[in-house]
Amino acid sequence: MERPMFITDIQGLSMKDHEDVFMRETNSGFSLIELVVVLGIIGILIAIAVPTTNRSILNLSSSVSEFEAHVRMARGNATGRGVHYRITLHADSYDVDRLHLSGGAWVHDPAFSVQTIDLPPNVTITTGVGKSFEFNSRGLLQPSVTGTPAVQVDIALHDSKTGQTKALGIWPSGQIIGS
Repeated sequence: MERPMFITDIQGLSMKDHEDVFMRETNSGFSLIELVVVLGIIGILIAIAVPTTNRSILNLSSSVSEFEAHVRMARGNATGRGVHYRITLHADSYDVDRLHLSGGAWVHDPAFSVQTIDLPPNVTITTGVGKSFEFNSRGLLQPSVTGTPAVQVDIALHDSKTGQTKALGIWPSGQIIGS
């Protein structure tokens, strides 16, 4: 039977025997430095790969989402504040304008500035350019001609880089469809 080895027993051993004794006493595994180096290399590879992803797809979908959010905000503000809000569409931007009643007509409220939202360079409004629509204090689309019912407003945003188009409509009830 072999007895356990003590420090005093090491003196009479050869160099190879010393290595065997010390190797048995160490733990195996990765050191902290090795892990940090590997994580650093992985981080560099990810940083190189991320900018090459196609971000133009995000431009169109985020522009549509932002437009819908502004339309919903204008409708909510119209009902919450008891005033009208008008959204005017341009090819590369759209305006959100708070209105007030003056002389029996809803006109721009000079106490508030018109908010102009610019679209990304490659995104344009193709359907609905030049149109404007207005939410009344009940959150409904205001008819463009008095005495007639309001009609659905159709809008399309186009991304010139990807060739994609997203169409949506705003119902007379103020709801957004087709997103």
